[in-house]
Amino acid sequence: MGVTVRHEPRARPSSDVQLPRLREQRDRRALSQEELAKLAGLSRATIMAAEKGRDAWPQTVRKLAAALHIKPADLQ
Repeated sequence: MGVTVRHEPRARPSSDVQLPRLREQRDRRALSQEELAKLAGLSRATIMAAEKGRDAWPQTVRKLAAALHIKPADLQ
């Protein structure tokens, strides 16, 4: 008889950030999601999720800002 273990999703830290201006900044530089992902060392899925309103880790925000040559605050 197997025991089913239910895993609760880990709560993400409250320091996660919304990036409402990510697409605007990416479009301004004429970059595709794939190109930005490669420049930032992230997956395209991460870029897509952030552009759809998912919270991003602070480290992800820093990588995106560096790839776009802007300050992290410019993505918010």
